[in-house]
Amino acid sequence: MSTVYFTDFRTGSKGNIATKIRKMFETGGFSKAIAKDEYVAVKTHFGELGNVAFIPAPVIRIFVDIINGLGAKPFITDTNTLYRGCRSNAVDHLKNAMLHGFGMECAGAPVIIADGLMGNDYKTIPFDGNHYKELKIASAIYNAHVAVVVSHVKGHELYGFGGALKNIAMGCVPPSGKQTIHSEFKPRVKESECRACGKCIAKCPVDAIAYNANKKAQINQNICIGCGECVVVCPYAAIPVVWKTSHKPLHERTAEYVKGILDTKPGKWIFFNFIMNVSPDCDCFPWNDAPVVPNIGIAASFDPVALDRACTDMVNRAEILPGSRLYTSKGECNVIDKIGGQGWQSLFECCEKIGAGERAYELVEV
Repeated sequence: MSTVYFTDFRTGSKGNIATKIRKMFETGGFSKAIAKDEYVAVKTHFGELGNVAFIPAPVIRIFVDIINGLGAKPFITDTNTLYRGCRSNAVDHLKNAMLHGFGMECAGAPVIIADGLMGNDYKTIPFDGNHYKELKIASAIYNAHVAVVVSHVKGHELYGFGGALKNIAMGCVPPSGKQTIHSEFKPRVKESECRACGKCIAKCPVDAIAYNANKKAQINQNICIGCGECVVVCPYAAIPVVWKTSHKPLHERTAEYVKGILDTKPGKWIFFNFIMNVSPDCDCFPWNDAPVVPNIGIAASFDPVALDRACTDMVNRAEILPGSRLYTSKGECNVIDKIGGQGWQSLFECCEKIGAGERAYELVEV
C-alpha cells in the first residue's frame, strides 16, 4: 500500500500555501530524493492560450525555491504538443509560457522545452511490452537526475481524468510518441493539403512514404509502423493526427509508457497533484469551463497510481457545483464517471499490472 499525503487549501496567519507545500515536502520525505547539484525537471503544463485553469507560475515558484534550497538546479519543462497550436514548437511554446507568467521573474527558473525546437529531440529506450519494444522520452526529462511532476487534476475527454499518470505518459514524450499512445491506427496523407515538400519522405524511418502518380506523398500502409514522425514533421498539416482509439488499448499503451519512463530513474520521481479549478476538459483546450467541484486540496506521493486514485476518489465524492456543466438539481456526485464513462478506472489496473504503481493507498493528512 502506497502513502499519499494530503493538505487542504485552508490557510491563515500561521501559514500560506507555500508553508503547506514545504511541510508536505518534508513530511513525505521528498527532499531526500534530491541531492546537491542535481538537475531537477519541474514538469508542469503551461496551459493553452485562452485557458486559465492550469497551475499558476507563482505556485510552481514554490517548488523551484524548495529545490534551490536543497542546492540542486531546477528547470521548468513541458513537451511540444501533437496537435497544431501555440505549443507545437519550442518558439511558440516559450512565448505561450511567458504570457502565462513562466519566466525567471515570476517562476524563478529557466523554462526548457524538453523535446527541443520541433519535438524531435528525444531519447529512444528499449522496452519489453505488449505494445512497445521501444519508447521515446523527451531528452531534457530523460537527462534530468530528478523529476518533480506537478499536475492539475481535471477532466479529460479520452481518459476521464487528467493527473500524474497522463502528465508522465503524454507529457514526457515527443509528439511522435504521443501519436502512438493516442491511436493504434496508421496515418494517411490528405492529398489536397500536400505540397510535395518531401519532409515526410526524408523523415520516415522505414521508407514507407513516396510520391504517387499525382506527385503527392503517399504512405504505404503495409510498411508503415505507425511511429507518427510524419505527422509531426509535416509543415502543412497534410498528415492529420489520428485520434481514433478505445479505452482499454489506450490505457495499456499509456501504462507501458508510465512504467518505462519511471524506470529511467527509480526513486527520483516526485508527484504533486493540485485538485483545484477542476474543469471538465483538458488544459490543452484554449478555454476552461466552470469548475465541476469545489477546490479540494493538494496531494503528493512517490506513487503516481496511488496518487491519481486518491485524487479521483476525492473528486468523485465531492458534490457537483451549481452552474457547472455536470450540475443537476439532484445533487449528484461521481464526476469522473460522468466525464469519462465507466471505463476510466482500467488505467489504474493496467499500470498496477505491469508494476508502475499500486491502487491501494493510505491517505495521510499534513
